[in-house]
Order: sequence, then structure tokens, then C-alpha cells
Amino acid sequence: MPLVVMLHGCRQTALSFARGSRMNQWADAGGFMVLYPQQSMTRQVQRCWRWFQPDAQHGGAEADLIAALIQAEVARHGLDPERVYIAGLSAGASMAALVALRHPALIAALAMHSGPVLGDAHNAAAGLNTMRRGSVKPLLPLLQGVADPAAFTLGMPAMILQGQMDPAVAPRNARQLFEQFRALNGLAADEPPVERVLGLGTEKAYRRVDLLRGRKTVLRLCEITRVEHGWSGGDASVRYHARSGPDASALIWRFFQGQRRVAA
Repeated sequence: MPLVVMLHGCRQTALSFARGSRMNQWADAGGFMVLYPQQSMTRQVQRCWRWFQPDAQHGGAEADLIAALIQAEVARHGLDPERVYIAGLSAGASMAALVALRHPALIAALAMHSGPVLGDAHNAAAGLNTMRRGSVKPLLPLLQGVADPAAFTLGMPAMILQGQMDPAVAPRNARQLFEQFRALNGLAADEPPVERVLGLGTEKAYRRVDLLRGRKTVLRLCEITRVEHGWSGGDASVRYHARSGPDASALIWRFFQGQRRVAA
């Protein structure tokens, strides 16, 4: 059985994220397990994962704890180690990326919803600045600063989702993440992506941008027209989840189904 790990954003809990994203409904239908780690308020008063401090004492330590939890749950429940996936919203998106990049042999694919570009921030104030503006620095060295070198050998299939009306995380971040993971996965900088607009003229409209290796989608960007800072197509009665936009949980699970981490 596959495992999908879901990391909440700031001012959220594991329970609110489960309710708002409705990933459990897809787990019931798709036959996979979902794990919802929760940040402690003693570590960060707003329950933000400390992606903006990616060193080994802060964000890196949190990523390593989550990786250890994943390994324990895979062993405990006899889950498929080749089909372990991780996703997150906002701060959870960045922490999901840290887990995947620090432990690339553990994670088969990654999904980041409303996440800032990686490696630019090293304190809370810089993190806010990155969210609002993206980065002006060269993108590949930023990624190299937070990733285990093995990630560049193994690669990391990734999906990026971003609301185009987001006032908290500038949409520029999504395009910069796309370029970071293009480089990580060894996809040529001049390779033209496959683009398609879906749901045109409806509240679910989004642009899908894919990069393939052969016939397999390795990198996907979904730019969602009418979503602000929240989980697309979720339960809008739960904070940081939007009624408009395509169902992000469905899109993510569909992407994950095509990915597998084959053991060396």
C-alpha cells in the first residue's frame, strides 16, 4: 500500500488539513494511507515548519524527524517503500521539499502547493521576503545548499501548484521552483514544456505545464487562475482551503500514481 505524507501550513493543524484537503477521501478510493505530522507550538508558535531556517538544528532537524517518522510508519504497517510520497501547503510545501531533498531515496515524488522558492531564506524575516518576492539569486546554488547531493543523482519528480491570486506567496515562486526542479532532474533548460489550459472559463481553470522524460511526466506546474492562498478545490469552511480551483488532492494523487522510487 502506498503512503502519502501531508504537511500542514502555518496556523493549521493536522486535523484541519485533513478536513480541508479531503485527502482521506482519495485514500479510501485509491487504497493508500495518509500520514499527517503536526508541528509543535513549542517549536514555532504559529505551527510553521521552519523551512526558513534549513540548517541541521532547525528546519533540517524537523525534516529528519519527519523522515524517521515515515520510516517507522512504513515498517509498522508494511507499506510499499517504493511508493512513499510527500505533499504540503505553504510552509508545509517547503518542509515537504526539505524532507524529499534531504532523504531522496525515501521519497518517490513531491508536491508543493503555494510554496516559496527553496534555499533563499535563512531566517524568519528573510522567509517572508522570499514569499512576497521570490529570489533574485541564482536558483541552482540555492537548491544545492539545502539538498543532499544524492538528490541530483536520483532525481525527484515534483508537482508545483500555485494560486495566481495569492497575496501571501507571489506566483513568481512557482516558476522559480519549476526551474529548480528542472535542474535537479537533469531536464534541459531549453526543452520546451507541454502546456495546456484546462477548465477555461470556469472557476476551476488552470494552466498545466509539464516536462517529460520519454513518455513520463517528471515535473508539473499547475497555475490556478482563481485561487488565493489556500488549498485548491478543498473544503472552504476550513481556513486556508479554497472552494474554487481544481481539486488539488485529486491532481496530486493522480501525479503520484505515475511515480515510483525503485530501490538500488
